[in-house]
Amino acid sequence: MKNLAFKFYSVLKDEDAVPYIGGNLLAVADGLGGSGSAVHAIDRAKHPDMRREILSCAFGDMQLPAGELEQYINELLGPMSDGKDDTSALWASRIVIARCVYALTAGAFKNAVLSDESVRERLAEFIAKGLHETVAAFNLQKGKYDGQLLLPTTLAFVRYTEQENSVVAEAVWAGDSRLYALTADGMKLLSVDDEDESGSITNLFYADNEKVRLNYLRHELAKPCALMAVSDGVFDPFDPHDHLGVECTVLSAIEENAAAQQACDSLKRFYDGVHGDDATMAFVPFGLVGFAGMQSTFKKRADLITAIRQQHSEKHSALEVMNLSEEEAAHYVYARTGDRYEHIIPILIEAAEKQSHDIAVTPDIRKVIENARKSCVAEAEDARKNNRARAFAELDQYVRAHPEFVNSEILPIPASRFNDKKLKSLKSLRSLYDDFKQTAKRLASGLRTSKDWAFHEAGLAKRRKDIRTLIQARIEYCRKRLDYLRKGEDREECRNAADVLHVWHCMDIELIGRDERGNTMLSREEKDLARRDDKQLADDALEYIYISRLVDRYAHLWTTLLERFKRDECLTDILLAPKMRHAFGFDISDETLLLAAANAKRDRILHNLTEQKPVIVAGIVKALAANYDKTSLIDSQYNSTKLELLRTYYRLKSDPDPAIEAFQEQLSALEAAYTSLIK
Repeated sequence: MKNLAFKFYSVLKDEDAVPYIGGNLLAVADGLGGSGSAVHAIDRAKHPDMRREILSCAFGDMQLPAGELEQYINELLGPMSDGKDDTSALWASRIVIARCVYALTAGAFKNAVLSDESVRERLAEFIAKGLHETVAAFNLQKGKYDGQLLLPTTLAFVRYTEQENSVVAEAVWAGDSRLYALTADGMKLLSVDDEDESGSITNLFYADNEKVRLNYLRHELAKPCALMAVSDGVFDPFDPHDHLGVECTVLSAIEENAAAQQACDSLKRFYDGVHGDDATMAFVPFGLVGFAGMQSTFKKRADLITAIRQQHSEKHSALEVMNLSEEEAAHYVYARTGDRYEHIIPILIEAAEKQSHDIAVTPDIRKVIENARKSCVAEAEDARKNNRARAFAELDQYVRAHPEFVNSEILPIPASRFNDKKLKSLKSLRSLYDDFKQTAKRLASGLRTSKDWAFHEAGLAKRRKDIRTLIQARIEYCRKRLDYLRKGEDREECRNAADVLHVWHCMDIELIGRDERGNTMLSREEKDLARRDDKQLADDALEYIYISRLVDRYAHLWTTLLERFKRDECLTDILLAPKMRHAFGFDISDETLLLAAANAKRDRILHNLTEQKPVIVAGIVKALAANYDKTSLIDSQYNSTKLELLRTYYRLKSDPDPAIEAFQEQLSALEAAYTSLIK
């Protein structure tokens, strides 16, 4: 079957060894590029003839026969002695496979009973000896990083004995390189990876390892069949359905080509394109007549596996999800939500405030927003009340210090507010009243003789009486008007009339004078002061007395009005002069307070959501999972493929697909068939 056997080496890191086929043996060795990545920089001045020295230290105890074996070892030595510095992994794979092949084909273990554990122990020691001698000869050091090893490599070989109707295959290995058998019924695994649950290799060759173990399994296979030895670069690209991937790839190469070498070249081109790792394979068939016979033998199986592989490709995403745990399915989305939290939360806050029903706006988020809204509205109302209380206090202090300004600056008649023409006419009466008050004050401060005063006092008294008569008439009119308005439904006009009535009542109080009878405008003291020769002193005294009188009169008036202001906000807007409202802060709008509250609310929401981040993140992931058939505004924050994986997982969990489940069972049965010989 030599014309049907083939081997290839797809080089990426150049850390595998060239696979071996010869005699009754096929073998592969895979130098571990991770733990053996340290580069051995050899001083060429001290070691000018690398090839000779490597032969001496690594193979000095071997009697190399001329011919095929010598050529193979020379091929292995090429990269090790080409003048370039190489990795620990490259040296290891070549030394180990060369010593193994020599021991089993030309050395003391040529006819060894490999089923004997003690024999395999001695074989392992013989192989490892070359590593020890090389380390000593070149003073090699392992890498400086944790987990690095000196000259680490795997080894897998199968020694076979061909019988009339069967082949006895003795599988021996250390590490995760594999041995397979290809039969008409399908591919079978002949070895068991030396790995723990995390995928770390637990058994391999390296310079310091005194406990390397060569595993052994014996298999008898019916002809026709084929044996394969492969490094992990052959099957890793197809994880988790690696056996299916390898079988389909090998059978497709056989099916699609016309000769073994063409199939070999096709396989090498395929793995050259994978670019995952070095990939090596040794392939030897038995009981087959020509390449066409091999194609015919594996045709039915090739068609089946190709169909299964096609289904697997179509159902890959769903199958991948079905094999995950819930934690694995949600892990990426959970981690990403945490990482992008500060970007995701503003999107969801805006959606909630716009009453959007986005699936990621969870009840917890809505609760935080609503609580913040309530507390901020309450705070805005408190701020509003506090502002009015402060404004009233400052206004009260100002009015009591400046009583003469109450009617002119602080309480102007808002005639323009009223539709009723008679109510508007009160504005002219107010002007008459103000003129009278100013004239009385001016005359009182300028009088010098009693005769003059008596004349003017009589005139002022008459004018005051006339004005009071008019005001009282207006008061009576306002009362009637108010009674009439109260019977209707125009509450605004009713309130306006009541406010005007109150103002004219206040003016009437002023006109009554100090003694409730109101017969005199100035007291005797005031008249005496007016007659004094010291005009400035007289003017100052009269001004003081006049203001003092007003203070007494306004105190009661203002206290009553202030209480009404506090009870009725609208009254403040109607009666208080605009410049007074602005000066004391009565015109701070509700919009201003609500805007401040809105800013405070957003800050509070962000703060509260940050404090509750673990709960909110879990809620968002749960919401995305529960609504697997919907999209969210935050979808763009995730890798679309991984987000779809989460949704597919929960969709299949919620609504299982019978076709997917059936195919999963088929794959499980196929996996059991692949591993049937090693169980």
